[in-house]
Amino acid sequence: MMSAIFFLCFAPTFTQTDRTLSVEDAVKLAKENNVSIARGKITLEAAERAKNHSWNSISPSASVSASSAIPIDALSDTKSNYTASFGLSATVSLSLSANLFTSMNAAKINYESGKLTFDDAVKSVELSVREAFYGLLYEKENITLQEKNLEMAKNQYDNNLAKYNQGRLSEIDVLSAEVNYKSKIPTVESARTTFQNDLASFKQTLGLKLDDRIELEGSLDDLINLNEISVDIKTVQSSSIILLENKIASAKNSVLEKRFSAFAPSLSANFTWRDQNWYAGYEGTAPDATKSASLSLSATIPLDGVLPWSSKNDAIDSAKDTLSDLELQLDNEKKNLVRTVQSSLRSIKQSQESIKYKQANVTLAQKTYDMTTEAYNRGTKDLLTLQNANTSLLNAQVTLKSETLTLIKAILKLENTIGLPFGTLGK
Repeated sequence: MMSAIFFLCFAPTFTQTDRTLSVEDAVKLAKENNVSIARGKITLEAAERAKNHSWNSISPSASVSASSAIPIDALSDTKSNYTASFGLSATVSLSLSANLFTSMNAAKINYESGKLTFDDAVKSVELSVREAFYGLLYEKENITLQEKNLEMAKNQYDNNLAKYNQGRLSEIDVLSAEVNYKSKIPTVESARTTFQNDLASFKQTLGLKLDDRIELEGSLDDLINLNEISVDIKTVQSSSIILLENKIASAKNSVLEKRFSAFAPSLSANFTWRDQNWYAGYEGTAPDATKSASLSLSATIPLDGVLPWSSKNDAIDSAKDTLSDLELQLDNEKKNLVRTVQSSLRSIKQSQESIKYKQANVTLAQKTYDMTTEAYNRGTKDLLTLQNANTSLLNAQVTLKSETLTLIKAILKLENTIGLPFGTLGK
């Protein structure tokens, strides 16, 4: 008894959080908590730091040194003549080469590319969150339809059982209704299991606790977009194209850097200051203190560039080859973008037309089921006909939901491809 009371008093408590999430709420949570975005921020900050400090190769190097010298004899014989010295020196060196420009330019290009990569990572997370959110809405609404279908089948079975007990219906009709009812139970349970598994994965993506209870806000029916969707391909600038353009800029910078290494001179300066003081021991005479300062300037001019077979000339040619290859990739990527956008627009148009047809099909299936139910209650239609009408209605409803989800995802992917904010197309 006491142990039970102790457990109730001191057992750990686990708090659950109830949340109602819209798709925008989910995106906001993912951006705040997603691990890949946090890691991308670290990489981007490192690239920004490298850009801001890319000039540091011209920062002078400085050193200070101190030295002293005392003869060993002076330590053992205090009456011997000796001199001791203490010196202080400082050196400042500075070097300057043409590659400073290419180094700073490379750091800037790398930062711009890193920023683009980070933005793409954020958009990729947002795309996956939106797709998962709408996918969960579909699964949730599918469960509702399957549960409604199960309930209808159970009502049919209960009604038939009651009629059979009254002697108004054959046993075979009761058994058929029972089989139809119980065959739908695994379908509902499977849909619920799939939803719970996907919901747990969704919580992890958002950085929520797995035991948090969340309710998704919205309906697929409210997201059916039948407006005409068009894209001006001339104004499209996808991230893949911008990234290739940055790579081309980096390749051009690399060609320039290789040329500077082969042909451009480098300058260096070195300044040294020294102060030497002397001290005499016993009866010795110390030399005068000395101070000195020196400045040296030098210039280095490479000669490898004048030799067409030199390694530095080969490096220039290799950099040019890389540049040519990237330019070919850019041209091909622009063609791929046009093809992808046109294909996406055709798929969206086809999906919109399919939704119109399936909406009409749901309306027709609903009328058919209502009429069949009425006829079955009057005894002019058999149970199998009613079950078929019920199945046709369910299939029409589920198919419409599925096509709506397909349309939503197609629009999201097109927006992501052409770099538009989500929710822009079709407004």
